[in-house]
Amino acid sequence: MRILKYLMDRLFAGLTWFALALLVAMTVIIFCNVFCRYVLNFSLAWADEISLILLIWFVFIALAVGVRMKYMVAIDMITVLFPNAKRVDRVVTLVVHFLTFAFGLMLIYFGWELIKIGSYSTLASIEVATYWEYVFIPVSGVLVMYSALIHLFHSASALPEVDYLDKIFLNKAETHV
Repeated sequence: MRILKYLMDRLFAGLTWFALALLVAMTVIIFCNVFCRYVLNFSLAWADEISLILLIWFVFIALAVGVRMKYMVAIDMITVLFPNAKRVDRVVTLVVHFLTFAFGLMLIYFGWELIKIGSYSTLASIEVATYWEYVFIPVSGVLVMYSALIHLFHSASALPEVDYLDKIFLNKAETHV
């Protein structure tokens, strides 16, 4: 189990750096296209499609990392109604993790369907199969499901959780091994 945690921690860290690189590359491409269009009076034909692919990849990688680090929008109406009920809080937490897991399953299924549909066409300016736009959707689904399971099991234990990504990006110390 420690080997899987070690590998997944490194995978999520690598994906976080990759997402940052995608964001920088997308910004540079869009800036160059705007500069060429308004200053040099020509447009880069491939810039829109490449920046769209980078945006889609960034969004789904960021989704998986966000679920891993629990950066999700929370509506705490139910827990506010019952402020001292630990059992209600526990049930709500379990339901959230289950729904997150189900969302990951949906990402895998519908992402795979988009990949199958995209295999029949190509992007016009870069002549690459359209499915490359959607590659990270099912990958993100697998990572969301993994994170939901990890959060489910950690919520069942009494150990505080400090993630590897927290140590790298937020400089937090590890509380348990």
